Amino acid sequence: MKPIIVRYDCTDHDPIETWIPDDPFNVDFWMNFTIGPDMKGGDNFQVRVTTPNNLHGRNADKHAIVLAEYSWASVLEVIEKLLEDIRGDDWAEVSAQLSQLMFWEYENYKPYKGA
Repeated sequence: MKPIIVRYDCTDHDPIETWIPDDPFNVDFWMNFTIGPDMKGGDNFQVRVTTPNNLHGRNADKHAIVLAEYSWASVLEVIEKLLEDIRGDDWAEVSAQLSQLMFWEYENYKPYKGA
């Protein structure tokens, strides 16, 4: 099973496809990718899009795409490359791999066991 981008959105810069930053060498925002096994749907994965000058502190690059210079084409290229390298027998295997790279909506989820 191979993951694909179903859709994406960014509340900070909408529409993200046409947003041009004041300084492409200084960006730092989060966005959402819905990723699934097919175009019918998927799970939400958040990723930080940033440039190196915004990385401060321990684990600052966790769940981040770090670009020397921002462009929307670069963001898509990095995400597509990450997805190329991920495979699994089922969605559980695929999403576990994705959650190492992006913040998964079900990260640390524990099913309700009842009262």
